[in-house]
Amino acid sequence: MNSPKSTLGHDLYQILPAVYRERDGGDLAKYLDTCGELLDQFQATLQQRLADQFPDNPESGPACQDWLLPYFADLLDVRLHSPLPDGQRDEISNAISWRQRKGTLAVIEQVVEAISQAEAVIHEGWQRVAMTPRIGKPLLSATVHGYDDDAPEELINRHPDLPAVTIDFRHPSGAVKADSDGPGIQNSNIEGIPRRWRQASRHGTPCHQGSYEDHSRRSVDFRSSNWRTGHFHPRKLLLYTAPPAGFFPENMEAVLWTDRDNEDGRFQQWIERIEQEDGRVIYRNRTWGTDDFVPVRIRRTVELDTHESGHELLWRFEGIVFENTLLVHHGRVELLDCAARKVELHGIEFDRPILSARNCLFKSIQAARGLCRLEYCTVLADALIEIPQASDCIFLEAIDRHHRDDTPPQRGCIRYSRIAADQESEGMRLIRNTRDHPEFFSERFGERGAGVLHPAVAESISHGAEDGWEMGAFHDFHHCRIRTATVEKLKDYLPIGYQAVLIPDERLPDAPEKSISQ
Repeated sequence: MNSPKSTLGHDLYQILPAVYRERDGGDLAKYLDTCGELLDQFQATLQQRLADQFPDNPESGPACQDWLLPYFADLLDVRLHSPLPDGQRDEISNAISWRQRKGTLAVIEQVVEAISQAEAVIHEGWQRVAMTPRIGKPLLSATVHGYDDDAPEELINRHPDLPAVTIDFRHPSGAVKADSDGPGIQNSNIEGIPRRWRQASRHGTPCHQGSYEDHSRRSVDFRSSNWRTGHFHPRKLLLYTAPPAGFFPENMEAVLWTDRDNEDGRFQQWIERIEQEDGRVIYRNRTWGTDDFVPVRIRRTVELDTHESGHELLWRFEGIVFENTLLVHHGRVELLDCAARKVELHGIEFDRPILSARNCLFKSIQAARGLCRLEYCTVLADALIEIPQASDCIFLEAIDRHHRDDTPPQRGCIRYSRIAADQESEGMRLIRNTRDHPEFFSERFGERGAGVLHPAVAESISHGAEDGWEMGAFHDFHHCRIRTATVEKLKDYLPIGYQAVLIPDERLPDAPEKSISQ
């Protein structure tokens, strides 16, 4: 006896007296399952219609549809800046409260976190500028800065509220873990991990200069502000943000390819396998496309071949990281939102692409006798492709052909992409490409921030795609667009004459290890 798979069908089946369920040979369950599917659709429609009346981000249940957000924004006279739907919902739902508290640090922090959907630590520029202490000026209590009492041992010689400039080399300065809430204690949520911390020894030696842990005072810097210079000014607001992790955050899950047939194993827990009638086999991260997305990496070499099945197959992978080599002897592969250390294809195909990839990161690609179609991809090392068709991509090294003396069956094309300085146009058409060097947070595959564009990157790359935004694997993540949108949005909420400066801080994702008691 099988219970209906639909939610309401299952409920209807359980409501029936047990005598009918015991006598059921399966026909009654199937009938109620069919009714339940229709009732589930009615319920989902009603729930979505209710959700469409509110433009906020609900804690549970469906949110309003994205296409409705501009209409809500027009009702409240809100200029939407965030490229993310969740960010736009926050802009609309908080529009009135932000206007009421315009210019406060609390609102500025909320705006930054709403636009970018990430945490930020704020330093006021006037607190980072050297100034002369004045006699008779009252000092705030040390508890306001996170200390347990007004005179801890480390403050006997220097109070944290003094505007002192000379560094005290006897104490290291940095962020430390806090065990309780209170004034001066900051609570941060970096990539879903809550952290409670405070600044220790504000006048001590900065352990990590230029990061959010550095509170040392400097002379006024009159240079134009960017991610590296022009920070120390009374009318500057320093916003320290964590660089995007890209495909390699800390909360990754790992599975083995050899465990894919084990129904009770971790592979089946995180990756679902879908076989379609046309011969396509789909491996999909079960959290891919959801708000609770967790990257899943497959360890060891993944080897695919169609000889065992007797006919050609097309494999499709969605939201998966290949820690080692993806080796395809025969057949074709489609990758979506994936990362692979090496993709090696031995098939020969010129009419159809043996590799189709979108929003993917590669260390190297080898398709010596095939057609490869890449869109919004980044290749960190060599690319050996017979016929490349690439749009809005980044290639760090020149694309090469294995059989240079042979004329390819058709010409390749690379458009709106970054190509190497020594890239030759033989056998390819090059359309509106750039040869400027890209700047990444990391160029090593497997590291945090690998392939993620740094703010120092040239504008020809950060705004060089066909739609005017960034090239490469993270085009649809809108990293460069978010930075621009955050600064533009803050112009409406900062006091007149103030300027916000976004500073990527690689120290921010690291939780302080020491506690106050230590």
